[in-house]
Amino acid sequence: MQTKVAWSITHQEFTITDYYYFSILQKEAEKRGLIVHEVDNWEKLKEYHTIVFNYPEIPFTEKEVQDVERWVWEEGKKVILLGYYKNEDHIADTCNTLSKRFGMELNPDEVIDEVNNHQGDKYFLVTSKIRRYNKNEKNEVNVNKIMLACSASIKPLMPDIKVVVRAEDTAQSNMGHYTLLIAEQIAPTSGGYFCLAGTCVFWDNYSITLYDNLEFSINLLRHTPKLRVEGGKQVILEV
Repeated sequence: MQTKVAWSITHQEFTITDYYYFSILQKEAEKRGLIVHEVDNWEKLKEYHTIVFNYPEIPFTEKEVQDVERWVWEEGKKVILLGYYKNEDHIADTCNTLSKRFGMELNPDEVIDEVNNHQGDKYFLVTSKIRRYNKNEKNEVNVNKIMLACSASIKPLMPDIKVVVRAEDTAQSNMGHYTLLIAEQIAPTSGGYFCLAGTCVFWDNYSITLYDNLEFSINLLRHTPKLRVEGGKQVILEV
């Protein structure tokens, strides 16, 4: 089944149709069989399997938070929320209006790595600590190392938060936080996911061409509906 991706612009996010920044991601996603639409209507987001909020600049209302909780926990959607370092534009505060309801928060910090980085730039973190989304549809490992630029760290608030990506041991947060860069809350009963990333630029036109960033991005966007067993047969849940 083709994954349908809603790239939200309901909260003044970076647009995927911005050719200068995201044309490679859009082109490659569609080449790999994903359907990607830019969506400016909140009520239409629920019609998609994966919903992306890439650097939202408008805080989420209580009603919107409740909608997202229902989409993930009851309807089995995958929701991906992406921020940036140093709380620029109050991005951590804005992301946290939603992410704290899924047991994690974006810290207002910056993570640097003087050793494992791209071309000597301490803000361009290179890591092999990829715990999820490192395999393709055939369950083959196709992601070994990625670069995450200008990332904040993530603070888990609940014990069941899953590590997706963390920095190498040589990385440091300027506020002393554990350098967890991408984390996830899983809804096992519905097959839904909520994923929070400390940076929104690992899949822009510069970063996506480096290391295994492209494959990681495609793996992250893809969402396979949960399987349930009914009368001895596996039935795909429609999401």
